[in-house]
Amino acid sequence: MTATLPRQRPGRRHLRSPLVRRPLLLLVATLALAACTRSHTQVTTTRDTTVHNTVTSTRSTPRPAFVPKPATAVAPLTPGQSPSAGEVEKPCPYILSSFEQGPNSMADLEGDRVYRTTVLTATKPVGCRFYFWASPYEAISEITARTFPTSLEAHNAIVLTGQTGTQAEGRRDIVPGVDAVLFRTTFFGPDQARDWACVFAKGKIMVTVRTQRKDTSLNALLIAQAIAAKF
Repeated sequence: MTATLPRQRPGRRHLRSPLVRRPLLLLVATLALAACTRSHTQVTTTRDTTVHNTVTSTRSTPRPAFVPKPATAVAPLTPGQSPSAGEVEKPCPYILSSFEQGPNSMADLEGDRVYRTTVLTATKPVGCRFYFWASPYEAISEITARTFPTSLEAHNAIVLTGQTGTQAEGRRDIVPGVDAVLFRTTFFGPDQARDWACVFAKGKIMVTVRTQRKDTSLNALLIAQAIAAKF
């Protein structure tokens, strides 16, 4: 930055004697020294602030993956014997039992005569079980159902259920919009896990049909097609 000097006015120059200038110079020097040696103390106050942030997670806890229960054999139901706990002797709400009751009955589709029918009350929707009319009075077919939160979970469940057995075979549209899996599983004990079953998904509901037929999967498929509209 260029300093601007004050303009001098024309006129007489006045000379100052050395005696006059010295006290002024001494005063200036003293003030300058005082300015250099003066200390300035600046007090800074720092306030510590603790901020507590509460983070609320909106992530929901995932549902446990569906694990199918191992299939078990069904015990016979002999004449005069009371059904087991969770099993009530009454007509099945999904299909007729015998030839005498009408066409497309369980006896028609499974191929054996039915003498007793029970409803399985431990699940919603309920299930059904059908027993043969002669010794050893074994169960010839069974219908069980389970409801899932979503149709996708129900569809995945039929695949997992089919994998619990052997010779699993997927079938699309056994009735319009309903997929199924045919597989061999345990039902009538002496057949040693060779009985055919059909599991299908109807919306959010998985339905499993087990039969005592070890010779063909057709009967299980026909029963599944006959009852699909009931779910």
